[in-house]
Order: sequence, then structure tokens, then C-alpha cells
Amino acid sequence: MKYARVLLEHCPDSTAELFIQYYTGKYSPKVRNTTVEAAQAPSGNRLTAGAANAVQNLTSLLPLPYMGTSAVPSPAVQGNNETTVADGTTNTQKDNVSVQSYTPPPPRSAFSSFIDHPDEFIVFLEACLKSDSLGESDTADIYTTLFEMYLHKAKEGKGVQKEEWELKAKKLIEGHDLPIENSNVLLLSHLSGFQDGTTLVKEQSGLLFDIFRSYTSAKDTRGAIKALRKYGPREPQLYPAALAYFTSDSRILDEAGPEELAAVLKKIDGDGLMAPLQVIQTLGSSAVATMGMIKPYLHETITRERREIATNKRQIASFRKETEQKRAEIAELGTKPAVFQAQRCPGCGAMLDLPVVHFLCKHSFHQRCLKVDSTAGAGEEGDKTECPVCATNNAAVRAMKRGQDERAERHDLFRDALGKSDERFKTVAQWFGQGVMGVNGLE
Repeated sequence: MKYARVLLEHCPDSTAELFIQYYTGKYSPKVRNTTVEAAQAPSGNRLTAGAANAVQNLTSLLPLPYMGTSAVPSPAVQGNNETTVADGTTNTQKDNVSVQSYTPPPPRSAFSSFIDHPDEFIVFLEACLKSDSLGESDTADIYTTLFEMYLHKAKEGKGVQKEEWELKAKKLIEGHDLPIENSNVLLLSHLSGFQDGTTLVKEQSGLLFDIFRSYTSAKDTRGAIKALRKYGPREPQLYPAALAYFTSDSRILDEAGPEELAAVLKKIDGDGLMAPLQVIQTLGSSAVATMGMIKPYLHETITRERREIATNKRQIASFRKETEQKRAEIAELGTKPAVFQAQRCPGCGAMLDLPVVHFLCKHSFHQRCLKVDSTAGAGEEGDKTECPVCATNNAAVRAMKRGQDERAERHDLFRDALGKSDERFKTVAQWFGQGVMGVNGLE
């Protein structure tokens, strides 16, 4: 590593390739069969020739760390036709000797060597990232450093090149199981002005409202509209916030346009995100929105409310009419004699003959079809016998009444339903009809 910067300065591509092979565990030293010819140099240039030979064999004398000494070739011995290596074997025999394996060092130890060489550094990091011999800490270091280098190149580039580097940086941090920490991504993105990185981290963390608020704080109306369309279905509360933002300033409203304001109002009205009074209060808090902008919303809201009122009035009138009929029938049964005119038994379908059992619901059955004991008194079995035709409906009414009585005592259910309801007055009216506010009769 002592001569790493010098090598990168003069031959960056081959040096980067050497680093990649070494740090990914694929490096193997090459043994070359070099014949050294004895040259008769002039006596005046002997020192110069010796220095040239020393520089020529410099790479053979530089041992790499984490490598065995048996893999390092030694200088050639003059006078022989074969090159002798350190372990005493000739290079003809060395071809059959396996290279000693080694453990690749952490890639972080080479980071400082790539100063002033960002392109070669990116190639080195991308190659190390594809290696299978990295640990968790090494993978996190490479991810973080490579993301920083992408942003560095994007900051230096312009136009298409900047977009390409930003796209690489965005693809690198996409996903939920990345070894790089969110805090590092946020810090590097903020320092480099990379808005997509900050947005992506917040999106993965579920902070959708913060993403929208960051656009509104920066007065970025186009970004706010884009975030609203993307995250609005998942975060409905963005629409009330968007309504307040669009009507906060005339310039912002001009950038958004009346169509976008109408779409937000339609979404709020359709999903019931805000009551009409709340919408009017929000729009009335600023002098930006005009009556012409909210006229369609008001017209639709008033028309719907009128339809609901008319429907409720018809339903109330129907219930009152039915209630009066039932009260009249009860009064008639208590004051007037009942006339039974049935001719056939609903149980067997045959003509009625004595003994016959009549019910106040105007249904008549053979006594044998009901299995009623003729000796039973009027206060015993006769009171327990129920019309088979009306038994199902009567059981449903009794179960409904019993359920209402039980729910009337469960005030915790009433409070829970009231807390979750969007229309509290409707919830109170519904529970009031079920007797939750009724007073039990005194014994």
C-alpha cells in the first residue's frame, strides 16, 4: 500500500483492477520466465545500467500484505537460462505449484489510496459489492461510501450526467433490507441537496405526512401536488392539509389551479374527511378562495343534505303510520271481541273441525296439530302455546329487545362507538333509540 497512490497516478486502470482482484480474494501472483542476458555496458555507465535493472524489477520486489512469502518471486540470478524463485525451484517447476490462499483484508483499508481518483474508486467499490466474501460491517461501509461517491459525482455533473448519477444513488438505497443506516442516508442527502434520498427514507419509514409537509414548507407546489397524488390514498389526512395550503396564498393557488382545488374538495366531500362547516371555516380563514371556487361544492353539499332530509322525513312518516296502526290493533284487541273466519288449518291444510285453537293473530289450528292437551287450563298450557306461523317473527323481536336491553347497560360500548364515529349526533340518536339513555323502572 506504500506505492498505491503512485501507481494510481501513473496507471489507474490496471492498478484499480489489481486492487479489485486482491480485495475480492482472486489475486494470484504471476511468475514470468525471463532470461537475463549479460550485457557489456561501458565502464562509465555501469551505475546507470544497475539502476535501470533495479527499477525494472521493482514490481517483483514489492510484497503485498496478507500474502505468503512463497508466492513472492525473487530476483533472477544471472548466468542461468532458468529463473530461480525464492523457494529454490525453477520457474519450469513453479507452474505446477499451487498458489498459497489468503484472507482478503477489509476494503476500507484501501479507501484512502483512491484520493483524487473518484472514477476508479467507484469501479473498485462496485466490484467489491458484488463479492461474496464481505462481512456485514464491510458491506455497510461499501454501501455508504458508494452512495456518497454517487452523490459527489452528481454534484459535480450537470444535465444528463447529473440525472444518471442521481438515478444510480436512488437505485442503491431502494429496498427495505439495506445495510446502510437511514441516518447516514438523510445526512448525505441533505449535504448534497439530494431531495429524492430524503423522500425515499421517509417513505420507507411511513412518514408520508412529513414528506408532504417538507414540500409545503419549501413552497414547492408542484412537489406537494405530486406527493398528494402519490400518498393521498394511503394518508387521507393529506387532503385537508392540501386544502389549507392551496388557500394560504394567492400565488400558491394560481400555481395549483382551480381544477386541483376542486379535486381536493371533491375528495374531502366524497370520503367525508371534513364536515361542510369545517370546510367553510378553513376557506374563510383566508381571503384567497372566492365564492365562485367553492360554489360547486356548496351546491352539491346542500343538494345532498336536502335529499337526506326528504328521505328521513318519508321514513319518519312511515314509522309513525305503522306505530299508529299497531296501537289501534292493540286497543281493538283489548276492547272488542275477535272474529275468527279461517276455514283451513295452516298446519295440515285440512278443513277446520273441533276442537280448534284460535290465536289473536287471527290464525286457527287443529288442537291435534298443536299437540295441546284439552284438559290443560287456560292459565297453564294455553298461555305457553304460541302460533307456529308467527313464532319466528316473535322470536326475532324478543331477541332484538333483549339485545337492546343488554346494550343499554354497556356504556363502554357507547363511548367507544362515539369515539370512532365521524357523525356523533347520528351515533347518539341511534343509541338513544336503543334505550342507552333510558331510566329503569323502579320496583
